[in-house]
Amino acid sequence: MRVYLIAANDASDSEAVKKAGFVEVGALKGNIGDQNYELSSDVDLSKYRAVTIWCKRFGVNFATAALSDAGQPMAAIKQ
Repeated sequence: MRVYLIAANDASDSEAVKKAGFVEVGALKGNIGDQNYELSSDVDLSKYRAVTIWCKRFGVNFATAALSDAGQPMAAIKQ
């Protein structure tokens, strides 16, 4: 299971993720509680509007959630 940022507001199926474009963040760390992931400094956060949990082995989207900046400027989040 992998965590992807996708360039779409939402993705209801696997094809939508593939068509939208994505960047892999890393392996899913667990299925309980909060998780934090570091992003490469070259990731353009303005391009990606959702996060998805992706099964790389089978090419299947498990879940997608819209991203929000929680009231912070995106530059502050990126640092």
